[in-house]
Amino acid sequence: MDYERLMQAILDVGEEMLVHGAEVNRVQDAVIRMCESYGYTRVNVFCITTNLQLTAEAPDGKIITQIRTITRNNINFDKLDYLNDLSRRICKGLPEPQEIQERLEKVLQRGEPPRWMILLGGVMVSGGFTAFFGGNWKDTLAGIVLGMIIVLFQEDIKKRENNPLVINFIASLAAGLLAILLVRLGIGSHVEMVMIAGIMLLIPGVAMTNAIKDMLLGDLATGLLRLTDSLINAFAIVVGFTLSMFLTGGVL
Repeated sequence: MDYERLMQAILDVGEEMLVHGAEVNRVQDAVIRMCESYGYTRVNVFCITTNLQLTAEAPDGKIITQIRTITRNNINFDKLDYLNDLSRRICKGLPEPQEIQERLEKVLQRGEPPRWMILLGGVMVSGGFTAFFGGNWKDTLAGIVLGMIIVLFQEDIKKRENNPLVINFIASLAAGLLAILLVRLGIGSHVEMVMIAGIMLLIPGVAMTNAIKDMLLGDLATGLLRLTDSLINAFAIVVGFTLSMFLTGGVL
């Protein structure tokens, strides 16, 4: 058994779990279990949202260390479910490194959610929250229109830009301008209610929740990193909406 190659394959699985939305403690636990299943001892895993490190002693007595820098973020719970299942199958079946890579490739080849489903989710969030916060039927309609455009706009931006900070700023600026335009055209009645649709689609609420959860579980480094990232992105969203009001002379 090539234990260095095996550790590389195990880290590939752990990396993809982290990229597709797994919790840090879940990734650490999965990597440790996979390593111990193959006979590695003194397994130590350090994992944050941007870095994954693994040091272990192989059954042949050699101490191996490998490090990964995580630069991607593509939350996909369908793939994550299959990655979790793959980690369990690895622990049970102990496949060769090449077989692990082949199984991993099959999981990663699973398609993204259909576009209509993403649009439907955006419409439900934007229209639902507009009505929830007190908007009338015209505001809700404008919120639905705004939600559809934001979803399509974000998909287009992500093809050209990978920095979430830039994406959120551009998307929030466009959403604010469009919300004001919809109200001035008479499609919506209250611009602040329509803007809620855009804010709820862009605000990193899940990331903030996970940050608090990580800190409560003892992963202080990961929790603080995620919280800082969420607050910076939230600030970019605020700046985008504020700039849209400044450029149009206010919300009235």
